[in-house]
Amino acid sequence: MKAAVLAAVTALTSTASAAGLSFDITIADGLLNSSTDGRVLLLIAPAGTDPLDDTDVVTTPDYFYGYNAFGVASGDTLKLEGGSDVQPLTSVYGYPNVSLDDVEAGDYTVQAFMNVYETVTRSDGSTVTLRFPCGDGGEPVGGTGSLYTEAVNVTITGEIQAVELTFDNVTAVEDFTGSEIGGCAQANYEDWEQIRYVKIRSEVLSSFWNRDMYVGANVLVPAGYDPEDTETRYPVIYHQGHWPGPGGLYGYSPIAVGQANLEFIDAWNNGTVTNTTDPAPKIIIITIRHETPYYDDSYAVNTANLGPYGDAINDELIPYIDEHFNTIAAPYGRIQDGGSTGGWESAANLIFRPDLFGVCFSSYPDSMSFNRHQDIQLYTAANAYTLANGSDVYSIREAINDTLVNEITVAQENHWELTYGTNSRAFQQWDVWNAVFGAQGINSYPLEPWDKVTGEIYSEAVEYWKPMDLALWVTTNWDNELNLGEVLADRIFIYVGSWDNYFLNEGVMEFRDQVDALGGEGWANVTIFEGKEHGGNYQLRTTWNYLQFVVDWVEAHAPDGETPLSPNVTVATSRGNKWEDVIAAGGHQAALDRQADPELTASNGNFVASVGRWDSGVKLVAQWVVDGAPEGDSITVTQGEELTYQQSGSGWSGWSSWGGSKGSLQLLVTGTKGGYVDETRASNVVSL
Repeated sequence: MKAAVLAAVTALTSTASAAGLSFDITIADGLLNSSTDGRVLLLIAPAGTDPLDDTDVVTTPDYFYGYNAFGVASGDTLKLEGGSDVQPLTSVYGYPNVSLDDVEAGDYTVQAFMNVYETVTRSDGSTVTLRFPCGDGGEPVGGTGSLYTEAVNVTITGEIQAVELTFDNVTAVEDFTGSEIGGCAQANYEDWEQIRYVKIRSEVLSSFWNRDMYVGANVLVPAGYDPEDTETRYPVIYHQGHWPGPGGLYGYSPIAVGQANLEFIDAWNNGTVTNTTDPAPKIIIITIRHETPYYDDSYAVNTANLGPYGDAINDELIPYIDEHFNTIAAPYGRIQDGGSTGGWESAANLIFRPDLFGVCFSSYPDSMSFNRHQDIQLYTAANAYTLANGSDVYSIREAINDTLVNEITVAQENHWELTYGTNSRAFQQWDVWNAVFGAQGINSYPLEPWDKVTGEIYSEAVEYWKPMDLALWVTTNWDNELNLGEVLADRIFIYVGSWDNYFLNEGVMEFRDQVDALGGEGWANVTIFEGKEHGGNYQLRTTWNYLQFVVDWVEAHAPDGETPLSPNVTVATSRGNKWEDVIAAGGHQAALDRQADPELTASNGNFVASVGRWDSGVKLVAQWVVDGAPEGDSITVTQGEELTYQQSGSGWSGWSSWGGSKGSLQLLVTGTKGGYVDETRASNVVSL
């Protein structure tokens, strides 16, 4: 989930707009080795400021534009002009103003970047063009391998004007101090005193992506850890969350700036609690490096768009860690925790893999029930951006002294993301949810649950999210062969504030209410702190208190503990999110199986045609064709509609048909959708 630091949105003010403004961006010779696709990002900032300083949706007062470049090469010049929200795939699209014509006259600092895409055909037959991260966690703009121009000062006149820029630089690969394994992917680093680095080539991911794919881990070992002492075993916290960087372990980061972090790592290295002589808890803390072509992490589960990351982490990386470190290689010794994105990941990993992990301590997790996806009632609402009464749906909020001071709408945030990339390629929050929770579309990209421009919800696409609805998964499999009502009892611990900045408390409450309705109050251990916002350790405990709390849980649930974790609840028969099920339901073949051409049948002089089956959200226009020529006007149709054509008398849809007999009849249906290539499908031909 997004960081919880909010600031007021500042509007630019001026007196004239720049109708006719364009940018001609030339790619310098030798910069690209071959014809390349990519996303051009144009930043227009107040004069004298770094354009990269304000690219966040809640802080930017700048102009920000995106444009898809197809098949470009060194020496080519790209022209960015105008802009449209009708077809963002092929047009300039900007935030907060869609068109370049809306840039106010004035003095600016301008810089452009291009995220370079790679085209791959995955093992299920889907072909996608994406940016593969390169050891940087997947920066949305300016990341490793990006083309960029110099930042230049420009006066926008408000009249017809062409600004010339040149892509003449490439963001270099980070200067890693350790040896990098496997090329430009997820780098390994030189070990620290207490932090060891692991990286493996994932067989399952490499097979799916048809290219080398890696997963890595940062392993924080306790003071006194001796790799040769295999008799001493340590429980492990698998701390889920965003890209941790070379030394980061989130709250346990030796690199993070701040006295508290420095005091923590010093105490950790010395084996004592900060400012006391109490011994530090003996535990290993691991964060995982699993950046993907869609986001800075994979959400640590198997998904049809990202691939089998759950299996790569749980069935390849964790066994490797157990083999090379002195871990307790049993569920009671494996703890899932994390906050926000990591909160959902930690809960999902326990829920889907109760055979592997013992418990989760999940803080302010992403949507635990899609009844409330943030503040969107996803299963029942018609629009993700507006309520039935026309008021906005909000995505981000901030309160000071119980007074609301900042709000960002779901529409604003989605439009900002759409500037970063089409087809869910923004490397931002809403897009990765589309990729993780949803199926593949027929275009091979995530089947988006709503129109990114208008917010219209596609109920059919939402249906494919349901296997990732954790509340629905648990309750649906409560007392069947998975037996989750018994298996997961008293193993799920969740904390959230009632004033979560991203409305995540609503999904947590939905989860609590649904499982408690079956298991009784307290089946899931849910803590909701009144008035608290997004952030902090589990239950807002201090770091040392929390770590001791985890160690106490492990000791109590060990085989010789007071309440040992029964082997009856750590059984493989309760596994969910199995890769074969995920790809069968949401992969490329499933997308193909959803499609159908129009079909025309004749009966008693009437001719009835279906419009075919299409991905949700595709807008359809039908045209009758008689003897190879269009007959009458085209007409807008909807999914599932049937059309009737008669040889004589009153025609269909209000226009008069011809009388008498002609030779052949056919129906053509053209589908259009943002992020898709326009397509016309033809029915069979019948004789009149």
